Amino acid sequence: MLGSYSEYQQELFSRVRQLRKTKGLTFKAIADALIAEGYKSPRGGLLGAESVFSIYKKGVGRETRLNAPPVVLIKGIEVDGD
Repeated sequence: MLGSYSEYQQELFSRVRQLRKTKGLTFKAIADALIAEGYKSPRGGLLGAESVFSIYKKGVGRETRLNAPPVVLIKGIEVDGD
């Protein structure tokens, strides 16, 4: 699937969401916790508050988009009366 998350990206988003939801941590505190656990950004860089916010925002948007009901639009119907 084009644009799908790698296993690491999904794991990282799940961990960010868990820390945000269950402990109510700030994005800076989440970044510090993830660094302490040995996590890095998906491209191997350091995690900062801005990176964690981006991971969270994009992950929530992705879940919303994937879980949304499909939009079906029917147009241009022709009936031939043979």
